[in-house]
Amino acid sequence: MTPQDISNLIVRTSMKDRAAFDLLYRQTSAKLFGVCLRVLKDRGEAEEALQEVFVKIWTKADRFAVSDLSPISWLVAIARNHAIDRIRARREPAAYID
Repeated sequence: MTPQDISNLIVRTSMKDRAAFDLLYRQTSAKLFGVCLRVLKDRGEAEEALQEVFVKIWTKADRFAVSDLSPISWLVAIARNHAIDRIRARREPAAYID
């Protein structure tokens, strides 16, 4: 699948085209799972993160058009940033020092 094909799927997803979203998932989920797994280092957590990433893609696909990134870079950035956010969320909050 070419970058233009992926771009078209993202644009169609922004219009809530479920068939396009399904195809986008099938074409990119393995790569995005790898990104999540590399950051999180836990298969189960990476699977959960991947589901959340695709929810974000579904809800934020309309923001792709204003991005300067290639379509796969945009998707990878969403996955990577979400995985990093999950790591940050599980850390203990820093103690306040007076």
